[in-house]
Order: sequence, then structure tokens, then C-alpha cells
Amino acid sequence: MIRLPVESLARFKTVSKAWLAIISDPSFVRAHLQCSKQKQHRNPSHFLINPKFLLEISNADAFSTNIQFYQWCLQENMMRSTATLLYGRHFPTSEFGRVSDMAHCDGLMLLPTDTKVYVFNPATKDTIALPESQRNMMWHHRCLPVGLGLDTSTGKYKVARSFYRSRCSDPVEIVAMGMEVFTINGKHGSWRETLVDPPYPILSSQAATHYKGCLFYSIDKNNLQRPPHGLVRFSLADETFGVTPLITNIYPEVDHDDFFISEFDGELCCTYLCSHLQRVLVFTTRGVDHPKWSLRYLINVQSHFYPLVPLGSGRILLRGGNCLLGYNLEASEIEVGERFDMDEIRYLAPSQDTLGRAWENVLWFDLISYTESLVPVTPKLLNHIDTSEACSRQTS
Repeated sequence: MIRLPVESLARFKTVSKAWLAIISDPSFVRAHLQCSKQKQHRNPSHFLINPKFLLEISNADAFSTNIQFYQWCLQENMMRSTATLLYGRHFPTSEFGRVSDMAHCDGLMLLPTDTKVYVFNPATKDTIALPESQRNMMWHHRCLPVGLGLDTSTGKYKVARSFYRSRCSDPVEIVAMGMEVFTINGKHGSWRETLVDPPYPILSSQAATHYKGCLFYSIDKNNLQRPPHGLVRFSLADETFGVTPLITNIYPEVDHDDFFISEFDGELCCTYLCSHLQRVLVFTTRGVDHPKWSLRYLINVQSHFYPLVPLGSGRILLRGGNCLLGYNLEASEIEVGERFDMDEIRYLAPSQDTLGRAWENVLWFDLISYTESLVPVTPKLLNHIDTSEACSRQTS
């Protein structure tokens, strides 16, 4: 049964109380997740796409509240790809304005907005809105830095969000920041403040990268005389901070926009755009406290692309903006016919024909290597959003 898709297991829950108990048991959920991860690792072709589009192209502060997740399978001919709507939720228009990049972990998707934080499991069609917090004292129109990950010591999933402690009238003053944590399916349905603050200010409106039970945040170097050459690291187990060093002979020469942190093929990955070489350098490491960075790839492209997944046979999938590339590592070149824009994918909903949707006012797409799971997100104390209405209102 652990080899079955979530959609089938959701139906099997109605067969009997015994089947419901088996499929809902935490040990079964973990076994099913591990099997899903193994399948995705062997064939990393399944992705989840979340389009971010504006209500009006002239207003960058008003995003659509129609949140949709499309399942996309990478095919040999990418130009003829189609993505199928897996789950959608249409929130009231005034519920939030701005949105940020999604964070993800074990099939759960986290959407930061300028009002609330939402967690989705698109496979089980379940959604929660995390409770509001009153700790943030500045820049209420921004999406705060936030991350989602697994606390391996408890088996619980946590959301960690930094906030600004105080208003500051001096523009060159360093802003004090704190961190608050919410435990999904925890005993308390509220945010908890950590005992210690982040050692350095965290760059706003970013989704942290989750790797080995830690969240990694980029440092806001503004007004810091000697910013460290690294990332703020937050341990989800003991809720303490550290700094993970980056490559020292490159990092001082690049801006925030010139490097990208991700998890790639089971390693922590840092991708640099090296302007004087006109190449993209991809470094990886397995360590987090004292990482030994090694140059894994030297990509022969002149704009900022970063690796998504290995494709096998000496090929990887790269992304830059909304553009995807199939790159041949042995030949150091883009594969013929494997460069296209994500707008060219046909986005299909249950009520649509094979022509798909032509998007309007799309600002960007979240594209996530997807492992479906049965991980629940609906504890009793949370503001659970009823999905029966959402399922009936899936829109094209």
C-alpha cells in the first residue's frame, strides 16, 4: 500500500475503520513518504507549479488570491508539456495583497503573504492558515522571511518566521530582529518566540532553504560594517542559530541577486553567477557547521541559472527566471530543443480541453521538485480551511 498514490489511499480510507486507521497511522505516513522520496530520486521528473499573477499588471502589490497547484511531469519533448491542476483554493480578494516564494518540505507547501502564512498539502487537498502574530513592529506591507522544515528530534514540522523588533528612525541603524516558531500539529496553536535572536539581520521576503533539519537564510548586509561570509542557520531541533560559511574567495564579490541557495540531489547547493568568467559556478556540500564546499559544475551560460534536478546521462535541468534548460554537462552546452519558457506549458484544469490556459499578468512561477505525501496539516487547534468547497471551486 505504501507504493500507491495519495489519491488512491484517500479513497481507501473510506473502505473500513481498519483501513482508515492503517493509512492514518504516523508510521504508515512515514513509510509512504520514504517510498515517494525514493521514486522521485530514481526518476526526478515530477514537479509542482504554482503561478503567481497580478490582479492588474500596473499594481505589483495586488496579487491574485486564487492559489493553484499544477502537477507537471518532465517529458523528453519539453515543448509539448502539459500540467494538470492538482489542487486549488480561491481565498477572498482582500485576504492578502503581496505574496513571496513558496517554501516546501516533504510534500507540504508554505505560502508567505503580507498578512498570514498558509500551509498546503496539495495531494490530500488540505489547507491551514496559521494564526496571526503581533510581534512584528515594522514594514507590515512586506512578506517576512519564513521557512518550513522537519524537526527530526520530534518528527514535527515547524514554520520559522523572523520579525522586526522595533521601529527605527535612523536609516543607518541596524534593525533588531527576532524569530518565532509555529509547530504544525503541536500542542499549542500559537507562535512561540525563540530564546535567542538571529545573530545577524535576515534579508526580508525570502523563503528559507531546508536541509538536514536546518533552515538557511541570506543575511541582510545593509549597514553591517563586516558582514560574515555566510548564511544564518537555524536548527529546528534545539531552535538555536549559527552561521554556515560560504566560499570566501567569491562571496565578497557578489550581490544578493548573484547567488542562490537550494537543496540539490541530497546536498546543500550554492550557485554563483561569476560575471568576469561569464559562467555559472555550482558548489555543493554535505556539512552545515563546517562545510567543505566543492565545485560540482561549471555551467557555460551567461545569465543566472541554477540547477533543479539531475536528469541522468550527464544532463541536468536548469532554471533562470521562467526559463528552463536541459543542459549537457559532458558537451558543456544546452541540449538541442530543450530550452523553453514555462508560459509555453499547457495548464489544464478538469473542465478544460487540451488547449490549456493562456496566463495573463503572470509575474513568476514557483517550480518545485515534488514528492507527494500523506503528511497531515490539520491539527484541532489550527484554523483549518474546509477543502470541500475548495475542491468544488477548482478553477481553470
